[in-house]
Amino acid sequence: MIKRIPISCLTPGMYVSGFHWDQDVESSYQKEGRIPDLKTIELIKKRGVKELFIDTERGIDVDAGVSQEEIEHEGEETLARYAEESPVLEKKVSTTEELEKARKVHSRAKGMVETAMQRALHGEDVDIDGFKEVANDFIDSVSRNQNALACLSRIREKDAYLLEHSINVGVLMSILGKAMKLDRQALFEYVLGAILHDIGKILIPDEVLHKPGRLTEEEFGLMKKHSTFSRDILVKSGDLSEATINVAYQHHERLDGTGYPQGLNGDAISLEAKMAAVVDVYDAITADRCYHKGIPPTLALKRMLEWTGSHLDKEILHTFICAMGIYPVGSLVELTSGKLAVVSEINSKDQKQPLVKVIYNSKFKRFINIETLDLSRKGLGEQIVRPVDPNNYGINLNDFLA
Repeated sequence: MIKRIPISCLTPGMYVSGFHWDQDVESSYQKEGRIPDLKTIELIKKRGVKELFIDTERGIDVDAGVSQEEIEHEGEETLARYAEESPVLEKKVSTTEELEKARKVHSRAKGMVETAMQRALHGEDVDIDGFKEVANDFIDSVSRNQNALACLSRIREKDAYLLEHSINVGVLMSILGKAMKLDRQALFEYVLGAILHDIGKILIPDEVLHKPGRLTEEEFGLMKKHSTFSRDILVKSGDLSEATINVAYQHHERLDGTGYPQGLNGDAISLEAKMAAVVDVYDAITADRCYHKGIPPTLALKRMLEWTGSHLDKEILHTFICAMGIYPVGSLVELTSGKLAVVSEINSKDQKQPLVKVIYNSKFKRFINIETLDLSRKGLGEQIVRPVDPNNYGINLNDFLA
């Protein structure tokens, strides 16, 4: 049985199957294996690990802890409760109408982030004015119809994580900020910081940033400096608000104080940084990286629910889930008929009944002619059974998005 236990209960002879908080995949620490001695336990504690999972069939058991099944069940129940709430979604235009505008904004943002990173690499100032325009464009697009940019943010290119991640976090911050009903100025400052939050990573040596294997303690210490580098670049580059800089500087701070670079906790972490943590984690764990396989959006939301209280703000995550829907745009889902479909639009009245594109018959294991279905249509007879991983079927979602 797999169960979660507090670090205080870890003893030699136990078999660790993973850490409870497993988002900071940059660490690439060994996360599985039998505990040989007390020294190993001390090393794990130094990493800031408070809870972890053990496999009781491969090592010593302990009375304390919660089974993986119980954790999964609790996550399912929480998502089910959230699913009963109306999505935090307003649409002024159709997704089709907004998509072309969103493509132009998205493409421009990519070019600007790439240029900014090269300028930062050479010690030059970043063109902040251009990013201010992009931030406003993101906010305007999301206010018209968030489905368009949300869809584009799910399109991934191999070996372009850093570039795409910066843009996606800006898009997701726009969606979350709108759902939280922030005033325009605050939303603008937060989105601007989100787009630029990881610019400091360009100063991390490539052999560390893209290392496929496990980072050493020294290498991970260097990796953690990227948020400080981001702050320094933004301070140098222009007259930016404290909130914008906080997003870049504090997005890895955690509620229990185990984050970095300052080890802030609770209310010492700014609202904008707590929001940035949610959208940053979501995009990070749903993306494929050289040392980390992305997980489906719905599973990511469920996993993040496990991390509320200790790492992520529960109320902010709640709002984010209601804004994205329990089946976010770009999710692959199985329908009642056994066919697989890609979620293309969130239903503004019912999260459980989005607009989908049917693309694959799982019973016959073959692609089919694409058909768009509105699952809220009466008498349709098709509903979502469960989210699925496209990798299990050899499906590249990039071929069916936008």
